[in-house]
Amino acid sequence: MKKTNVLKLIDRALRLYEEARSARDAVSVSEIAGRFSKGRGKGAGYGRRYHSKIWSLDPYAAAYEPVWACPLPLAWRFRWGWLYGVADQVVFENGVPIAVIEYKSYPETGKAEEVQVALYGLLVELVFCVGPRAYLITPNGTKEVKEWKELAISSLSPLRRTR
Repeated sequence: MKKTNVLKLIDRALRLYEEARSARDAVSVSEIAGRFSKGRGKGAGYGRRYHSKIWSLDPYAAAYEPVWACPLPLAWRFRWGWLYGVADQVVFENGVPIAVIEYKSYPETGKAEEVQVALYGLLVELVFCVGPRAYLITPNGTKEVKEWKELAISSLSPLRRTR
């Protein structure tokens, strides 16, 4: 992919995120994923600290480095409203997002965590027009969420009916 195209798509991602954050009809990835959680906020404090430490990484380096991974703000406007959030890492190869990764500080994950990474996968696909792989990384290892697209769409179904 050309550097200029990558830069435009990253600009697009950041612009959409800022637009979503100020919209009244916006819902965050964390809010949707939280609906599938048995225990609330397992790693919320850790997640906020993690994002505050790595937020300064420059996503534009993805256009210039052969491999680059960084947190990335993402958003998309659906008929019912905005979906937005910040993925822990989006991995780029030659400017193309190939994977989205969510890190968890706790060993056991469930549907909520899978929904979260699935929604980030969907946002990456919509913004960059390419379907990435989706992974959860925990102290127990790495798990690929293979059916992320179906999981993301089904988790959004209630929003389509209520808005």
